[in-house]
Amino acid sequence: MKVIKRDGSLQDFDIDKIIKSIQAASDDIGEPLNESDLHNIAKDIDGELKGLGKDEVSFEIIRRIIVDTLNREGFKDVAKAYLEY
Repeated sequence: MKVIKRDGSLQDFDIDKIIKSIQAASDDIGEPLNESDLHNIAKDIDGELKGLGKDEVSFEIIRRIIVDTLNREGFKDVAKAYLEY
């Protein structure tokens, strides 16, 4: 899958980048996530993205899925920090 970046360029999807950005946002607010939480969040995000069935997905859609997943799994403060990150 390819990610359509803000500038319109394409980049390979990398779940590790998402994990790192979620981890950084959680660390910034003093609520670090453990490996299990990060793994479960990443698995849910990856599954939702694959469920879209698209070869290319915009950054905005990915961002919305990340925030929705964090909120749904009870990490509302992390979701807010991620949006501001």
